[in-house]
Amino acid sequence: MMSPESQEKPVLIVGAGPTGLMLACELQRHGVACRVIDKAPVPGDKSRALVLHARTLEILESMGIVERFIERGCPAYGASLYHQGERIVHLDMSELESPFPFSLMIPQTETERLLTEHFVSKGGAIERGVELTKFSQGKNGITVTVKNSKGKEDVIVAEWMIGADGSHSTVRKVLELPFEGSAYEERFGLVDCLVSSDLPDDEISTFFHEDGAFVFFPLGNKRFRIVVNVPPSQVIGDAPSLADMQVFADRRGPGNIKLHDPVWLAWFTIHQRSVSKYRVGRVFLAGDSAHIHSPIGGQGMNTGMQDAFNLAWKLALAIRGNGDDRLLDSYNEERHPVGQELLKGTDMATSVATLKNPLAQQIRNHVMSFLSQQEVIQHRMRKVGSMLAVNYRNSSIVGEKRGLGEIQIKPSDDSEKPSIPGYFEFARGPLPGDRAPDAVMVDQDMNPIRIYEAMHGISHNLLLLDGKPTDAGYRKLEKIAWSIGEQFGGLVTCHLIVASDKAPSLRFPGKVFLDPDLAVHQTYFADSECLYLIRPDGYIGFRGQPAKLVPIEDYLSKILKPAKVQTKQTQ
Repeated sequence: MMSPESQEKPVLIVGAGPTGLMLACELQRHGVACRVIDKAPVPGDKSRALVLHARTLEILESMGIVERFIERGCPAYGASLYHQGERIVHLDMSELESPFPFSLMIPQTETERLLTEHFVSKGGAIERGVELTKFSQGKNGITVTVKNSKGKEDVIVAEWMIGADGSHSTVRKVLELPFEGSAYEERFGLVDCLVSSDLPDDEISTFFHEDGAFVFFPLGNKRFRIVVNVPPSQVIGDAPSLADMQVFADRRGPGNIKLHDPVWLAWFTIHQRSVSKYRVGRVFLAGDSAHIHSPIGGQGMNTGMQDAFNLAWKLALAIRGNGDDRLLDSYNEERHPVGQELLKGTDMATSVATLKNPLAQQIRNHVMSFLSQQEVIQHRMRKVGSMLAVNYRNSSIVGEKRGLGEIQIKPSDDSEKPSIPGYFEFARGPLPGDRAPDAVMVDQDMNPIRIYEAMHGISHNLLLLDGKPTDAGYRKLEKIAWSIGEQFGGLVTCHLIVASDKAPSLRFPGKVFLDPDLAVHQTYFADSECLYLIRPDGYIGFRGQPAKLVPIEDYLSKILKPAKVQTKQTQ
């Protein structure tokens, strides 16, 4: 079962679902070998989770594989709610400020297959039919006992272990972490089938009825995932029949609808549960092993994959000797609140969607209709639904440096200090802990390039924005870049973004980009000179106005240890 070579891999991942596979792919991209085991002898054959939201698609783009997913999925550019034949809410995702202004409908089986293919193509392997039974932690590592499908036991030694083994997690149980929460009284029916109707195939359609909700998720080629809530008294057998689902469709759906050719029928119960912490010593929990919730909004699988994306770069830095325990502790500090907010949000949304009282239903419909017509609400709904609103503003490893003492009192074309309006304008910009927004600039050959494309890689990225083009400012930013490069080697990549159509004459230790239309400067509220440090996971770790060397040095010194060896990117 185990070779000496595999025994030496520093990370053991338990579970080969989307969370475990995402973590494996990311550790691999960061140059860290890992071993992946899963007790299931073969991958699952049911579609299960369906949606990849914009933030997850951005992550897949950073891994270089998003196009494979888009080719296999069905984009949904919006969502509509109907009551008595009238559309009361319409959410237009095409206005989303992301390269991927849609939700991608793709079966979990396909997500797992594509991630597995990518992992294996880079030299990884999935060990199936291998079950963790127990483990113990020591000062320098973990000793894990596993058994194969024939009952033969073996021992694995690793430095770190991640439990991504789902809602019935063995890792969590061995840690004796309570999975606190409860189950909903309501039951839910599900069918994946062909649908003959006039339903749009590029958006999610929900029909409110006095009996409950009826939801259509497009899968492409006239196939839909249909979900309906039902009282426990109506649950008969192990799964609903197609005839059962047709009865629900006739009563609650849009009318003139015919269901046929089902590939999956099921009853299911919704739970909301979570652990109190995501790290215990050398063991981390991620995905459903740490939190489960209502599938409303389709954010469960996405949250697990984003757990993995948050953890991977931190664990890789620690293993390479470029990060310490504080960085690893920030995984729980940042992701646990995200999980808790998700539980609260989905619980409230589920309660609202399944209201039984006719008066409460009527009030709900009127309030939702009114609020959804307000652009500020639409904007917020898009950001929350796409998961672009997720942030780590309260994290101890993000920060900023700006002060009233840096303000330029008298107007001057030569000063790099912010004006009073510029100071307050910067305050409105993306904050430390926020997802770094994307924008289009050009390279020195005037070819368009997005910020995300420029930051492609595994390092931190330091964006140096000049605000007003001045020779003194350029020399200052150049000096900052050289100093950061000398101290932190390949851990930080510097980018100079100038508010001009011509590049300055510099020996800049990085790439110089032009922002003649000020798209980047406006996106980052850079009316004057400033800097933003973007973490490997695409979130803002630090920002400063004006750009100064000492604050960014101090910040980096707290989270990074200078690189001893350049790590080759595997992508």
